[in-house]
Amino acid sequence: MFNYIFGPVLSARLGSSLGVDLLGGNICSFDCLYCESGKTQTKTVRRSPYVSGNKILAELKEWFNESRQKLDHITLGGPGEPCLNSDLGEIIGSIKELRPDIPLAVLTNSSLLGNNRVCKELLMADVVLPSLDSLVEKEFVRINRPHPQIRLEDIVQGLLNFKSRFAGKIFLEVLLIPGINDSKRNFELLRDFQCLLRPDRVDVTTMSRPGAHMDMTDAAGHIHDEWSLDFKTMTEEQSMVEHKSKLSGLQLRESIEASIRRRPQTPQQLAAALGGNLKDISRMLSQMEKAGEVAITKEKGSREKFYIKRG
Repeated sequence: MFNYIFGPVLSARLGSSLGVDLLGGNICSFDCLYCESGKTQTKTVRRSPYVSGNKILAELKEWFNESRQKLDHITLGGPGEPCLNSDLGEIIGSIKELRPDIPLAVLTNSSLLGNNRVCKELLMADVVLPSLDSLVEKEFVRINRPHPQIRLEDIVQGLLNFKSRFAGKIFLEVLLIPGINDSKRNFELLRDFQCLLRPDRVDVTTMSRPGAHMDMTDAAGHIHDEWSLDFKTMTEEQSMVEHKSKLSGLQLRESIEASIRRRPQTPQQLAAALGGNLKDISRMLSQMEKAGEVAITKEKGSREKFYIKRG
């Protein structure tokens, strides 16, 4: 059973991605309305070695010894802000040494990019995926619910400074919630900012699974037509591919548990990501549901069932 390694998860941006949790819990500098990992348990800007590099490296070595699944990326993410782990630089360096053949990606909410040490550590990554949902102060506070010490202007400057030093790729993500951050002013500011930042790609996304504080419906129709010139709207299903690997019953249960502990997923998403047969995945989920190990949640107005870990 892995405590900090989960997946692989299929991502529209990263393909088959093995997740690495650097926090061991919902520890973040934001408490976003839409967070798929649930409500933030500890909101902080203090960096600490929440999970040691040695523990993560040991689990990675074990995973690669047991699995032959092809990976497109190893991704530092999990249920919080990975840059809060003060061992970030050591962890990135160790993973790059262990598997230099697999690109390393880091998901971040951008809140710590004003920290020079964080930026220096992130320079070792191959891909950094920062989020920036609104450049309108009131919208930013409402959607991201940041720690009181975080300032939007520092995030903006931190992103620009980091881009000027980073040799890898930057995939910027904007998540839209109708009536909260889809104002014309935000569109204009984000459009101008992406011209300054010049990321390798920009993904405008909407909710595809239940969020932490609210149910969501598809907001694609709220994206202004002018954005299509500069932004790509993606859904995870656009990049899903079939994997042929087989998992034993115990391995399948453990893989499912580790994956849905971090993010709600449908049986179809789990089957595509883990390389299992959909019938086997569905059967295992039913067993886990009867045992009280998982629960089903639905997005309002949708028939899709998302499975989440209980407890």
